[in-house]
Amino acid sequence: MNRYELIENLTQVYFGQDADLLYGETGAEIMADYNQASTPAERAALRAEIADFLQTHTALEADFARLFERAWQPPDFGSSAREFLDHVLAALAP
Repeated sequence: MNRYELIENLTQVYFGQDADLLYGETGAEIMADYNQASTPAERAALRAEIADFLQTHTALEADFARLFERAWQPPDFGSSAREFLDHVLAALAP
């Protein structure tokens, strides 16, 4: 199992190549769909993975780019990995 399986799923599926066609054109729309499709336990696990990633990786931008593909980068979710992860955390439903 991948240590960051949920982040990988989020970046590949929800923010993947066709994200704007499948889930919405903004990060807020994409995360609304993610919140609807996921369980509270899955969202809590994603929060924990993001917290672990932020604490563990000092070269955040380089490590994020190396580990995750983010084909769709909606402008409302920032351009840096830190901005993206902060927006995801803020958009996750309880």
